[in-house]
Formats: sequence, structure tokens, C-alpha cells
Amino acid sequence: MELRSNRSPEVDPIRFRPNLVASGGKPYAEDGWTTLKIGGINLTSLGGCNRCQMINTAFKGGNVQRSNEPLATLASYRRSKGKINFGILLRLCDSVIEQDAWISVGQEIVANAD
Repeated sequence: MELRSNRSPEVDPIRFRPNLVASGGKPYAEDGWTTLKIGGINLTSLGGCNRCQMINTAFKGGNVQRSNEPLATLASYRRSKGKINFGILLRLCDSVIEQDAWISVGQEIVANAD
């Protein structure tokens, strides 16, 4: 995670409460994504995801650990219009899905394929 090169120790992605995690590619590539295609599913970006202090809370072994990180590090270089952004919000495109659609670990993500 790019946070590591900006003074912060490694951060478990689960602290950001993601629905999807993409691996590979350049850090923050998702900032430029307008659409995504994963299998037969089309998604549209709604823009950056504003972050709050919740990401500073780690749950390890049933214990709650709080700190100022990673929000403090993100605030130093990921601020836009007074908000701290990390990741993007997505919505299902208005297209009709004729059958059940699934996203699986390891599926290819095609960005801006429209």
C-alpha cells in the first residue's frame, strides 16, 4: 500500500471497510477510473471515498487499538476540498442483468472500457 512509503507502517486493507480490493497497478489508479467491468458486471465511479477517524481503529485479537494513523498520513497528501479521500465509490450501471451475477477473487478488472 502506498501509505507505507509515506511514513506509515503497513495497514491492513480491511481497516478501510472495502467491498472490493484491487491488487496490481499503480497506487491511486482508481482516482482516474470512470467505469469498471468485472466479468459481466459494469460499474460506474461516483468519485472519491471520504475517510473519517474510523480507519484509525484496528481490531486485533478481540482488542480495539486506536491511533492517529493512517488518517494523519492520508491527510498530509490525499486532501481535496477539505476532505480526505482514499478509494472510490461505485454503483451498478443502469444496465439490466438478466441472470445472477457474481464477482470472484482473482477476476480481471477492466477500467474505463467504455
